[in-house]
Amino acid sequence: MPDFRYPMRLVSQRTGLSPHVLRVWERRYEAVTPERSETNRRLYSEAEIVRLELMARLTKAGNSIRQIAALSTADLETMAGALPSPTVAPSRSETSSPGEALLEEAWSCVVDLDSPALSKVLNRATVSLGISKFSADLIVPLIERIGTAWKSGEISIGEEHAASALIKEVLFMTSRPFAESTGAPNLVVATPTGQLHELGAVLVSCTARRDGWQVTYLGPSLPAAEIARAAIRNQSLAVGLSIVYPSDDPQLPAELLQLRQSLPDRVSILIGGRSAGYYKEAAKEIGAKIVTDLAVLTLELDKIRNRRSS
Repeated sequence: MPDFRYPMRLVSQRTGLSPHVLRVWERRYEAVTPERSETNRRLYSEAEIVRLELMARLTKAGNSIRQIAALSTADLETMAGALPSPTVAPSRSETSSPGEALLEEAWSCVVDLDSPALSKVLNRATVSLGISKFSADLIVPLIERIGTAWKSGEISIGEEHAASALIKEVLFMTSRPFAESTGAPNLVVATPTGQLHELGAVLVSCTARRDGWQVTYLGPSLPAAEIARAAIRNQSLAVGLSIVYPSDDPQLPAELLQLRQSLPDRVSILIGGRSAGYYKEAAKEIGAKIVTDLAVLTLELDKIRNRRSS
């Protein structure tokens, strides 16, 4: 029986893995080593496709590709055999959305440390998705994936910094066309002392600006006294804080309490970010609102604005 070789397009369809993921798994983890055609295109054997299908199932179940890539196919089959029986699901082509496809493309650029390519993907996404979907369907999950991969060691600090800097630049560019109107409510946005990851705060700033707020963005790791001083000087109606990492800072509850005590009672405090929920007791103590996503953020900002109007 001939030993057929299959092109990447067909392998992607069979495994549900995007071409970008296939390239990363090969280059970074040596999960498979496909042959090359005379035109340098990847050609996969049936055994390699079976191996990729197993790894796709295992990573979807929560296993790290870093941990399983070096295992033998027999070991992969044993691990996959212990998983619950999969339910019949629609094919990738039936379930994928433009946002998901762009997310995979952007993630490949992050892993490859290819800032020019990432810039092109993000700029193309602002047009194809629209600004709101661009933020919710692409930027939010991309930020979360970058944070998880950095924390697990899947990407380096250099790759994380390069991607974060570019995403920050693109986000601010998308909010520039929204001119601030006279009499717009004021919002101060920052991350508290010790919180160095600022993309969540940038996302809050841009979302609020698009919703008609005048935003003062202070950046990462600001002491409570400095955040309060800026809010008082700008007569802000609210302060937005992003809390991403770490999730167990013993000093942070005291910083939040100091912020509340330094602000006038009329100033609301909104707290978001992937680690915000770990500080819910401290947030409750100071009367702050935990914001779980951009839709909730917009709703809470509208409530604050309406209170001022009434």
